[in-house]
Amino acid sequence: MHDPAAQQDWVDFDFGITGLGASFHGDWYLTADDALDHVRAYLGAEGDPAGLVLLIEDILLLRDSALTGDELNLLWRATDPSGGGSPEIRGAERAWIEQLLGAVTTLARGRGASDQDCTAHPGCVPDGRTVAASQHRRLTADVLELIDLLDQGRSDLHMPLAPTQEALRRCALTVCSELAFRFLLNALYQSWAQLSLKSYGRIERLGTAFQYGPYVVDRLRCLTE
Repeated sequence: MHDPAAQQDWVDFDFGITGLGASFHGDWYLTADDALDHVRAYLGAEGDPAGLVLLIEDILLLRDSALTGDELNLLWRATDPSGGGSPEIRGAERAWIEQLLGAVTTLARGRGASDQDCTAHPGCVPDGRTVAASQHRRLTADVLELIDLLDQGRSDLHMPLAPTQEALRRCALTVCSELAFRFLLNALYQSWAQLSLKSYGRIERLGTAFQYGPYVVDRLRCLTE
């Protein structure tokens, strides 16, 4: 759940858990021993920890949520690149979240992140008190409406449509609408959904409301062609 005032420089492209999930292109295993080895290589050991803190916030939000294992799996599958490739976590969803958290917090602390950054998140639903949380709750209805755009997919998702839509709704209503929106963007791209210019405009305006950088939503422009 990013805070635009503090983290704007880190949201030009997809970020957090959704950006990480999309990094598992089909050949990642050629250069990594396992999934966590890929995570460590992809994130790197040096630099400003702010991008890692964004990822940790997402992981903590999902860890502390009431989402079921099946719902967590569906959201993770929504980040899968179009050609597939992300590791299978079905049946071990919360174990995967804990493994990710351990790997990422180790990297973040090595870059100078504080204990607070690595162990706590500001919260969103139902009563997060930050300016970002209040804004995200106000945008929940807009995110819920856009989830129906997945019905316009032109190829199969890597997961069943109706349960995925319900997992997205539960994420928006019980975790964070901004996080749910990023999962939705990845699912729309994965399914090659056919978007009208009007629908794309609604997505673009919502991305602006969440104060994303220029390329988080722009990659979906090709779905209007």
